[in-house]
Amino acid sequence: MNSYVKISITGNNPRLFIKRYFFNKINYSNYKEVNHKKVILKVSYEDYLNIVLKKTTYKIDVIKFYGPVKYIKLLKNNYTFFIAFLIGIMFLFFLSSVCFKLEVVHNSKEIRSLVLDELKENNIKEFYFIPTFNKRKKVIDKIIKENKDKLEWMEIERKGSKLIVKVTERKKNKEKESSEPRHIVAKKSGIIISIVAENGVILKKKNDYVSKGDIIISGDVIKDETVKGQTRALGKVLAETWYMVHVSYPLNYKETIYLNEIKNNLIIGFMNKEFSVRKNYESLHLEKKFELIKSKVFPFEIRIEKQRKTKILNQRYTKKQALNKAILVAEDKIKTKLNTDEYIISKKALNFTSNDSKIEIDVFFKVCEDITGYKEVDKSLLYKNIKENE
Repeated sequence: MNSYVKISITGNNPRLFIKRYFFNKINYSNYKEVNHKKVILKVSYEDYLNIVLKKTTYKIDVIKFYGPVKYIKLLKNNYTFFIAFLIGIMFLFFLSSVCFKLEVVHNSKEIRSLVLDELKENNIKEFYFIPTFNKRKKVIDKIIKENKDKLEWMEIERKGSKLIVKVTERKKNKEKESSEPRHIVAKKSGIIISIVAENGVILKKKNDYVSKGDIIISGDVIKDETVKGQTRALGKVLAETWYMVHVSYPLNYKETIYLNEIKNNLIIGFMNKEFSVRKNYESLHLEKKFELIKSKVFPFEIRIEKQRKTKILNQRYTKKQALNKAILVAEDKIKTKLNTDEYIISKKALNFTSNDSKIEIDVFFKVCEDITGYKEVDKSLLYKNIKENE
């Protein structure tokens, strides 16, 4: 494919210049006379080079290149840009091939941990190259086969540089519930708030005080002071129980708050200096890092860091503020022990002391708590008179 150049010739008499140098030597087209001192025409690229070599007073300007030479000139004039662009494309391709986030979707923490461990053993983890679809399928088949008693189905879905693992747990048939007779007893001391009995004989009532081990719902079926039968007591007992929590709380408080902003940053280290492609957070927590290049000979490395933005909170509390904060800390300690249907009834601060750096406090709690415990019945009492055994 031939290359052409559209040029302008400027001087006292450009037509004379064309007659002198072009006649029977150079072919041209698209001739246009702008004025008596300037003409525009189109010649081959080889002829353009010959014209430029002529030592004249006429000015030769390129208006436009045509054909392959156009792209060659473009490449030469923007050499640095194209090299940087090519490196950038290669770098983006590299980054797009790396898994920056691996997420297992399942309600069970045990299943999530199992799947993550199995994936790591097969080199599927964060900051590693994302395997091909066929490789992922082979890994899935292997994991399912090795954990067929726990896993039913699994899928690894790729979304950009993120892998989302969906898994279905293999359901086991629940073991048949035992029908052995038993009592429901208090597993700790308290004042009964409510009793819900599905089976058995209720021996206590609301507002009764019970000690640890007292029978609340009996599995003994008594008639005429004789144990006529024994059953499995079923029910639930809520009672008021008591806790004392000791808290030490600083007056000078410093806390690192972990924010939701996360980014992956490329870090280049040379000698004792480091450079980041993206600006680091002013305050951050390094969650993970993956070394791409690390030389044992030269002080040079390239790594990817997963950074979480943080905020440092420094505060000086008054004694009253510290007291309120300490009570909240004590509440949190109690709440971690409670189930969804359990709650704090009341609280009271006791034994408050302080110095220049911290306060000490005991917090007394009344709690509504499930005290349902279980105890096997004494089978030797069956068909025996109760009074004879007292």
